[in-house]
Amino acid sequence: MNAILLDPLLHRLGLTLLHALWEDAALGLVAWTGLALLRREEAHIRYRWACANLAAMVLVPAATFLLLGPGSASSLPLARAASLWGDPGLGNARLAMTTLNAWLPWLSLAWSLGVAVMLLRLGGGLGRLDRLYLAPSRPAPEAWETRLATLARRMGLSRPVRLRLSDRTQSPLALGWLRPTILLPASALLALPVESLEAVLAHELAHLRRGDYLANLLQSAAEALLFFHPAAWWLSRQIRETREDCCDDAAAALLGDPLPLVEGLAALAALRRLPPDPEPALAAARGTLMNRINRLLQPRHAQLPPLRGLAILLAAATLLGATALAAGQAHPAAPAIHDLDFHRIRVRYRPAPPAYPVEAKAKHITGTVVVEVVVDTHGRVESAKALSGPEALRSTAVAYAKAWRFQPARLDGKPVVARFKLTMPFRLQ
Repeated sequence: MNAILLDPLLHRLGLTLLHALWEDAALGLVAWTGLALLRREEAHIRYRWACANLAAMVLVPAATFLLLGPGSASSLPLARAASLWGDPGLGNARLAMTTLNAWLPWLSLAWSLGVAVMLLRLGGGLGRLDRLYLAPSRPAPEAWETRLATLARRMGLSRPVRLRLSDRTQSPLALGWLRPTILLPASALLALPVESLEAVLAHELAHLRRGDYLANLLQSAAEALLFFHPAAWWLSRQIRETREDCCDDAAAALLGDPLPLVEGLAALAALRRLPPDPEPALAAARGTLMNRINRLLQPRHAQLPPLRGLAILLAAATLLGATALAAGQAHPAAPAIHDLDFHRIRVRYRPAPPAYPVEAKAKHITGTVVVEVVVDTHGRVESAKALSGPEALRSTAVAYAKAWRFQPARLDGKPVVARFKLTMPFRLQ
């Protein structure tokens, strides 16, 4: 376990997650500002803006991880703070920095576990859709299949759409991308007038035409990666609500009258007594139905997204991220490097000998490379450089030295930054 916690990649990922707190908080405020300015625009414009910002919330931390570089974790000032505990001018700030650095690997592992749980939840929802909803469904009456095919042609869908009846779902569901399918509650055939049911089916066809099923899967993956950030959940909810508005507009435009869709949504609300359908599906009755009905009957500008609760959450995330960033960028005085004999250093992990360099082997180059190694107060290799030996063998020796792990060197009971020499002989059998 110690070898895992000492992995520089975990420190780098943990630092990236701290940066993501303030980065995605800033992007959340940008998204809110854009939605406020675009509230007079059509729903599909606001939808694209919200999706672009959610994508940025994933891509910006990914870019931060790449920009930090492989050496960021080992060269992070936090990693050197342990040697400064004795400085009376640093006090609790250094202790906090050291504690934060020690928790970075655990933060990375906790994030990885959270992502795994979220992805398993998404996979479970997909499995439930296939096993409990799609598999036991049955073909719809031929008359309704004909109506659906006519609506699909009017909607501009080129691929065939299957219509099946289900006793489990409580609202029409659009699912599938390569083989699009609409699941229709069997009770809807009796509860909804023909015109209203056609309007609801047009809403689901709009989802399929727009590729919303695939977009919803990608959105769920983004939620899994950003499960820790309130701005991502807020923005994701805005995307889902605006997506329904887009499909309401498309269905009303196709039929030329929003009233059948309003009556269909109201009838579906009366049928919705069970727990909600699995998340990956796109349900016509999802979202705030009363707001959608009012919007269809009295078209008006979109409501200003609520800011009070979001502002509190974003302020907390920004404060935590900025504090961590400030701690990471506070450059303490470089700790003294102590020259020690290699025999005073305890090895925690020694990797297997490296493969003989191909070029050197072909030229029968042998010799001994002396590498100067500097390890931090946690026993991690901060730097390694070759002092002597054949040039063809030096890079292999340096890479090998960087893979070692050591017990922290101590003087007077305190961990110190240590420098020593490793001698590496290269011999051909």
